[in-house]
Amino acid sequence: MNIDNWTPFYKLDSEDHTRCMAQQTYEPLINPERTVFCANYDWANKYQRHEDPIRELYTPEVVDYFFEKELFYLERFKDKSYTPRILEVDYDKKRIFLEWHGETCNEIIYSGRKLENYCPTWREQLHDIMLDQYDEGIYKLTMYPHCYFIHWGKLHVIDWYGCVPVSDPFIEAKYMDGIIHRTALFRLQETGDLINGRYNLENMFKGSLGQHVKWGDESMAWIYESIFGVKPNV
Repeated sequence: MNIDNWTPFYKLDSEDHTRCMAQQTYEPLINPERTVFCANYDWANKYQRHEDPIRELYTPEVVDYFFEKELFYLERFKDKSYTPRILEVDYDKKRIFLEWHGETCNEIIYSGRKLENYCPTWREQLHDIMLDQYDEGIYKLTMYPHCYFIHWGKLHVIDWYGCVPVSDPFIEAKYMDGIIHRTALFRLQETGDLINGRYNLENMFKGSLGQHVKWGDESMAWIYESIFGVKPNV
């Protein structure tokens, strides 16, 4: 697919509701008809140099690593009702094209609208999706409202690069260091000391779900308790 006239996606900031970068990993693009989403993992993309033209830690190796993770988990979960359909993969240009429907939950929430008007059972669906991923042996750290969109009253999930196995939730520091935003460096500190040069993302997952991730005014701590059987440490 030709992406020359596609629009970069920027989420709404949860505080001042202005447009800002959605993540630090790839270039998110949406076609003019808003029916196709492109995760562009081309290392030279302009989106990831919006704030810092250099980004020394954002290397081709880092980008290729997350491109492969995105594909791996999209394929693994492709038969789930909450996984969007893959329309095309350009392996040479490192682009993944997904079926898309309008806007994310982030845009609905932080533009002052009620998510219930678009998806009355979003809380139950979100709980079931996260629990299902955990039951499948996966921690998916990309659980923010900009990682979800709604189609016919059903939640669908993007940003599959943010997955690690429950049985081995460690990742080499160079990969996380390459995509973490300066405002979120404290999240890496919460993972504890490096173990053989790797971060323990189980700690980050639990911190996200139990404390940091908010959908509007709503905490996800109740989902943490449902998964782990205890209240999160806050």
